[in-house]
Amino acid sequence: MPRPPIPAHPYDVIVIGGGINGAAIARECACGGKRVLLLEQHDFGSGTSSRATRIIHGGLRYLEHGELALVRESLRERELLLRTKPSLVQPLRFTLAIPRHNNPFSLRSPLALRTGLAIYRAISGRRPDPAAAREDIASLERSLDSGQRWMLLDYEDAQCEFPERLIADWIIEAAAAGAIVRNHIEVLSVEVSNARATGVRTRDLLTGKESRFSATWIINATGPWADRVTAASNIATQRMIGGVRGSHIILPRFSGAPGSAVYTEAIDGRPFFVIPWNGQTLVGTTEVADNADPARTAPSSQEIDYLMRSFLRIFPNSGLSADDIIATYAGIRPLPYVGDSNANATTRKHFLHDHSDEGARGLISIIGGKLTTATSLAGECAKKIGLSSSGEPPAALVPQQPFSSAGAPLRFELTRAVHAVRHEFAVTLGDVLLRRLPVALSETWSESNMRDAAQQMGRTLSWSDLEIEKRIEDFVAEKDAFLIKPSGITLS
Repeated sequence: MPRPPIPAHPYDVIVIGGGINGAAIARECACGGKRVLLLEQHDFGSGTSSRATRIIHGGLRYLEHGELALVRESLRERELLLRTKPSLVQPLRFTLAIPRHNNPFSLRSPLALRTGLAIYRAISGRRPDPAAAREDIASLERSLDSGQRWMLLDYEDAQCEFPERLIADWIIEAAAAGAIVRNHIEVLSVEVSNARATGVRTRDLLTGKESRFSATWIINATGPWADRVTAASNIATQRMIGGVRGSHIILPRFSGAPGSAVYTEAIDGRPFFVIPWNGQTLVGTTEVADNADPARTAPSSQEIDYLMRSFLRIFPNSGLSADDIIATYAGIRPLPYVGDSNANATTRKHFLHDHSDEGARGLISIIGGKLTTATSLAGECAKKIGLSSSGEPPAALVPQQPFSSAGAPLRFELTRAVHAVRHEFAVTLGDVLLRRLPVALSETWSESNMRDAAQQMGRTLSWSDLEIEKRIEDFVAEKDAFLIKPSGITLS
């Protein structure tokens, strides 16, 4: 269905990038009364945000690097999301499973870990249910490598199985508060005049139409694309982003799998997670420097080998092998550029880079950020442009179509799919099946499911047979580029 044209009037704020940070910023500014335009080159949440480990956490590992303030912020934001988005963000028990170190002065010695967890729980105010924790630990003990001595400790964080839906919710709330939001619009450049950013030049990727829009403030919330935006705009700035690829593998649930998530050490001692997710098992993540095109990132065979061997080190009796990998995916974390420093030690704090000293006053680039702290980042950004606090979107204006990731597996529902097109800014089949109603992320999703869904939507939305086939073709290409089925993996 055709999209209405974007109003050409001046905006208070143009937000470039519709991932978790861009969505939160657009919502915050629109609810604060600003005239907002949000532009995303692909679909909302289709980049780094959908390629994360899908947990909402305080950052237990940040304590190891002494970032206590970041832990406090993350835990505060975790509680906010648990309270305000209970259908999408739910508590999740974690078991810390660490091989016992002989060195009592190690940062991962029993004393250090128990002290760190005590601090973590004290800040968060949450403690897992003792009975459930004992059950999870007992289950995990039966599954772990019996040839290794393990220290098992429990704590609680949270999970957002589908951050794509959290982003969609915030986009809808931003629009309800007056923001103009558009996906599949590429920002070609930020326009600068008299040392001030004055607007953006865009191209609609669906129609090819180029346009210009002006604004008082422009927020570059494109994540790993941030340096590309400034380069295309001829803004002389030092490199901001040090891209780090995080890869994951998706495995089936296996006999004896614990009910809680497991936070443990990989084969090289780095921390990694084994998490129940969407009826499957999510294993990740890696940290590999990657400054290539973020849209084309994919796990390397070495990363897949690393994750699978690390998983089997913990769960040697799972009965799984590399042949059982359902899919793999990777995303680029937009961490601050720190040269050749160890990515594992690079801060996860976010920064607002003001380009005033580089001849582009009014342009702010977002560096870093993560799922958990998007709302606090949005608040900082709003204050930067003169907003003291935001309001809430008028409830009556928000199309009510509750989505819950809890409980029963997702299934395709035509009414929800059509609602996504008419009210949630979904345009392509991938927008619907991978993000608004992410049924295509299920292990049981098949080609027949896809064709049935496309045919049902096509009949309801008056797509021609030719258009249905084209949409299916585009969806297959997008899904295959995101969820990659490895082949020929031989573990080293």
